[in-house]
Amino acid sequence: MDKQVVIGIDGGGTRLRAAIATEDGNLLGRGEAGTGNYHDVGADVVRDNIGQAVAQAWKAAGQPPRRADAMFLGLGSIVTPEDRAVIRGIVQELGIVSAERIGVDHDLRVALAGGLAGQPGIVLIAGTGSSCYGRNEQGQNWQAGGWGPILDDPGSSYWLGRQAMIAAIRDYDGRGSKTRLHPTVVEALGIGSMREISRRVELEGMARSEIAALAPLVTTAAAEGDEVACSLIERGADQLALMVATVAEHVSFATSTPQIPVVITGGLTSAGSVFLSPLQRAIQRRAPATCVVEARLPPVLGGVLLALEMIEAPLSPQVIAQLGASSSSGQEACVA
Repeated sequence: MDKQVVIGIDGGGTRLRAAIATEDGNLLGRGEAGTGNYHDVGADVVRDNIGQAVAQAWKAAGQPPRRADAMFLGLGSIVTPEDRAVIRGIVQELGIVSAERIGVDHDLRVALAGGLAGQPGIVLIAGTGSSCYGRNEQGQNWQAGGWGPILDDPGSSYWLGRQAMIAAIRDYDGRGSKTRLHPTVVEALGIGSMREISRRVELEGMARSEIAALAPLVTTAAAEGDEVACSLIERGADQLALMVATVAEHVSFATSTPQIPVVITGGLTSAGSVFLSPLQRAIQRRAPATCVVEARLPPVLGGVLLALEMIEAPLSPQVIAQLGASSSSGQEACVA
C-alpha cells in the first residue's frame, strides 16, 4: 500500500511556498511562487500561485502530480470565515485534494506549528507585514497585530520601507536628521531627486511589496552606524515586542513551563543581528516571562505537520526529525 501524502502551504505577502511529504515525514519536494495574500492581489493570482508552487514541488519530487490525502494552507490573507471559504474553493478548483481534507488558517498558525514543532508557544512574524500569535496546550489562542499596512503593521518590512522614505524626505527638507537613507532611497526608487518621490509613490503607485523591498536600506544603514536607521529599528522592535507581551498576557500557558517559547520568523530575520539583537532585547524587556528560541522547522513544514494531523498520522519525534533533516533548523534553546 502506498504511503499517504500531504501538502503544506505557507503564503505571505511576498511569496508562497509548498512542500509535499509522506506520512512518515519524508519530504518529497518543494515549490515556490509569488504572493499568497489574496487581499493584495486577488483570488485569481493566488490560485495561479498555489497551482504553480504545488506543480514545482511535484516536479522536484520527480513524480507525476496526484491527489494528496490532506492539505493545510497558512496564508497571510486569512482573517474571516469568508476568507477560508475563498481559499477552499480555489483548492477544490485546482483538484489538489478532496474537499474534506483541506485545512485553511492564517500564516501565523503554520509558522507556530513549524517553529515549535507542534508544541505550544508564541510566534512573531516580521516579514512584509507583522503579527503575533500564541496557542497553548488546550488550543486557547490569541493574535495581536496583523491588521494590514493601512491600519497597523509596525516593525514590518513595509513599515521600515515607508519609514525609510519618510526619513529621507525629512532629511531633504530640513525637518529631520541627516541620514544615508536619503541617497539610497533616491537610488532605489530610480528617481533623479527627492522632489520626484511624490510622483513615484502617489501617481505611479507603489505596491505593498515594493515598499517592503526598501527595508534592507534601513538594516544596511543601521549596520553602518546610521543613527536614524538604528532608531527606526529600535522603534519597530519595541512595537513587535509589545505584540509578544500582549499575546503572553492573553493566553494561559502552563505554570510548569519556566519560560514561554517565542519563535521569530519572516523575511526580516535574514537581516541578522542588526535587526534580531534589538528585537530580542525589546522582547526581554517587554515580556520577561518569554524566551526567544530558534525555529525547529520552517513555516511551510508547519503546514505539513498540520496536514499530517488531519490524516491522524502520529507526529512522533522520528517524523519531526525526518522533516528537520531536510531544513536548516536550529536547536530549541534560549537565544542570548
